[in-house]
Amino acid sequence: MERKVAPPAVTYTTLTTLSWDQDNEKVKIYIPLEGTCQEKMVTDIQSASFDLKIHDVGGKNFRYSILKLNKSIVPDQSTVLAKPKRVIVSLKKTDLGDWQDLHKKEEKSKAPASDKENPMAGIMEMMKNMYDEGDDEMKKTISKAWCDAQSGKLGNKV
Repeated sequence: MERKVAPPAVTYTTLTTLSWDQDNEKVKIYIPLEGTCQEKMVTDIQSASFDLKIHDVGGKNFRYSILKLNKSIVPDQSTVLAKPKRVIVSLKKTDLGDWQDLHKKEEKSKAPASDKENPMAGIMEMMKNMYDEGDDEMKKTISKAWCDAQSGKLGNKV
């Protein structure tokens, strides 16, 4: 009987160094990365998000994504282009005008009166927001801290 082994999961290094610029019609994101080409890139561009995966650059896989863009874009008029020393993501704006940031900022609601009775609720809400908006490393760190706190590992150190 032949035993099938699942292929290893693809791991990505999150790209964190970038710059961006805009005009009235487009937002351009510049990601410094040498050694890539169009064939190594996989993109998923939606009206409110985009995900860029770059495979096998110096033996590593890279990823940059924004799950909630500041404003909506036109996916079929947005492009990702590999240059010799960088990747350029060009996002066509749905509406003309300036963006204050690449990421959509959720409006923070004022804490309900019951939070005064439970001061931990505000901290939990802040941690939830950090988790929701964070990258993979942030999520792993928060999950580990949560598990350690639940199992009592954090409070018992002397």
